[in-house]
Amino acid sequence: MDNDNQKQHLWIPFEEVQEIPKKPMKITEERGIDHSEHGSKLSQGLLDIMSAYEKFKAGDSLSDEDIMVFKLVLPEGETVAGQQKFIEDEGMKINAVKDSRHAIVTSSKSMFDRLRGRVGTYKDKNKLKGYQYIEGFERYTGDEKQASSLKRYLDQHKEDFSIDIQMMFIPHLSKEIQLKAVTKLGEKIRRIEGKLQREPYELSDGTAVIRALVPMSSISDLADDAAVYRIEQTAFFQIMTPSGLSPFSGAFKIDPTIDIDSLPTVAVLDTGVDFPVQLEELVPIHWEATNCNGHEHYHGTGVASKVIFSHIGLQLTNEYLVPRAKVIDCKIYDQHNNSVDAMIERIREAVENFSSITSIFNLSSNIQRPIEGDELSIMGYELDVLMSKFKIKFVISAGNHELVTCCSTLEEILEDDDARIAEPADAMLGITVGSIVGANHAQSVSKLNEVAPYSRIGPGFAGFYKPDLVAFGATQYSDKSIPRDPFSIILSPGGGFLSDCGTSYTAPVVAGDLAELSSIVPDNDVLLAQALLYNGTQQLWSTKKISKEEAEYIGNLYGRGISAPHISKYSSPHRVSFLRTGSLNRLTKQRVKFHVPTVQAQASGNNTTRVTITCITDPPIDKTKGSDYLGAYVRASVHKLDKNGKNVGANPKVSDNMNKWDTCYHFSNTFSGFSAGSWEVWLELFTRWGIENDDEIPYALVVTVEDLTQTNNIYSEIIRETAGRFQPINNVRIKVR
Repeated sequence: MDNDNQKQHLWIPFEEVQEIPKKPMKITEERGIDHSEHGSKLSQGLLDIMSAYEKFKAGDSLSDEDIMVFKLVLPEGETVAGQQKFIEDEGMKINAVKDSRHAIVTSSKSMFDRLRGRVGTYKDKNKLKGYQYIEGFERYTGDEKQASSLKRYLDQHKEDFSIDIQMMFIPHLSKEIQLKAVTKLGEKIRRIEGKLQREPYELSDGTAVIRALVPMSSISDLADDAAVYRIEQTAFFQIMTPSGLSPFSGAFKIDPTIDIDSLPTVAVLDTGVDFPVQLEELVPIHWEATNCNGHEHYHGTGVASKVIFSHIGLQLTNEYLVPRAKVIDCKIYDQHNNSVDAMIERIREAVENFSSITSIFNLSSNIQRPIEGDELSIMGYELDVLMSKFKIKFVISAGNHELVTCCSTLEEILEDDDARIAEPADAMLGITVGSIVGANHAQSVSKLNEVAPYSRIGPGFAGFYKPDLVAFGATQYSDKSIPRDPFSIILSPGGGFLSDCGTSYTAPVVAGDLAELSSIVPDNDVLLAQALLYNGTQQLWSTKKISKEEAEYIGNLYGRGISAPHISKYSSPHRVSFLRTGSLNRLTKQRVKFHVPTVQAQASGNNTTRVTITCITDPPIDKTKGSDYLGAYVRASVHKLDKNGKNVGANPKVSDNMNKWDTCYHFSNTFSGFSAGSWEVWLELFTRWGIENDDEIPYALVVTVEDLTQTNNIYSEIIRETAGRFQPINNVRIKVR
């Protein structure tokens, strides 16, 4: 876009927002079941739980505590959130939610006896009718505590050698009980000739985790311990040695017109950055995490080059290199120990040190196995906590696989379960980035604009779409070699260039994109920059007559589309973006005005105007609530003025990003035959249990109006017709959250 076409986006002030009172409602219906038969089922479940308690209590970590652990199951259509009050009133504490219908609960032994009596009253006298909304009480068995990947590993290896595992405790135990249980379980591990790999540690919500090396034959016994919530193999992060290297040299001269000091900054959490002296001013800070004993700089240098120059291969024929960002070099990789627990501590330390300097952190690191999706990964959760606490954004690689070595087509790769994203790409508040191929190569199974043959895909945690975005990257052949093209080229340590592939090198492209946008929005608001980035993504598929199933499939390949900051960064004569940040609570809806000019209403032809809506929410999070992990989302709907000037709803029938309980609500629709004037976006907040009526949930909104005929200067017309109602964003300051 040339300078004449670069227009400042427009700000939607609070005067253009109408607040509408909202009264949450809940309607409860009788289930119409036989109370005697159903009560007998509930009583039997409680009896089975008591029998198991008596069987396993000898040597159990909770045997000396006044506590019972069991599973609560609700019928189809009911939710733990909806029945929370009844559950708690009956003496059960909700410790963890597996999904909306299944929860792990605890009670004291006396309250458990009371529970049995009250279920008996329901069965015999049809009183206490709240129990009709309980489907069953069940044991929380050791088998279901084991991660699926761990069970597969145990099935594949029958010999009894030791395995490195992590045991997460039941969440929300009292500190005193948890401490005693940690001590007892540690003693049990030593008795079975296991070894603690480190001192027990706690997740950000206070849940204890023990990491230990234990005999495989002991896994079932450890899983049966009542204090254990989940067991999984300890995950390790590895930087793979690149294959198909093709080193070549080049000159390094930075465009002298660039003001380096004014460039936005991204923290690169990696192996370290080693730039040649001519480029060192682009890396003003080198930092190493505590007890991090160094690593080679190859990976971190390549990642940093993608943040700073995007696709540097496209600049090699130019006299000067044009940087768009600076990086803080945060070395978090150790030569030997890069386990999840160690990496969490180093990342946390980096954020604490540099969140006052930058709000964007690139993490091009993943474990080697795909997520299971039923539980948010430990690191995915910890990244979300840091994002929520420090108001930052992690840009995260989707992860890589090697299916290209054994699959002959891209379709075969995409259908393989091993292609699913890898921890921590499931972080719900972060931006997960996949790779698409940027150039055609005859031997590649992936063609231009298709998912790269190594790139992991969705779904993410609990079926949510991942990746969030894609960017151009290299391709890879079946022998793992990498053909050279402008998208494969990265800087190598000390100077020169290499060709390499991986989502490691597309995540930093998007991190740099986000940095570009954060530099032009009011107060560098990263949530608003994220909304602007998503709003301008380019879809690589046609949405005309697309089915919901097709939309879901495409969403798990490409997310919202390919990152396109050159489109997002500015408005133009034919494309105008309206920006706003705000907050919502449960008791208020908002109607946000934007303007469609008269020239568009008078345009001849069909589908002359496109409106794109993006609303990003910053919701509360709670790992113990399972698939109810996100505590809120904002639903958006566009309301146009029809040919008669009537305000009517105008959302598309099908979209791949209008999903409940996701952090982003994003869609486009095209229009013809309408009236000009103030159109509206209606915003409504929905929350889960634990969110109070007056809790304010932040959001960032971007609304883009586009003349698809590209004949009308709608920017000038909007400015003229609205007479100052919407100000260019360079004149606006917003309150920093």
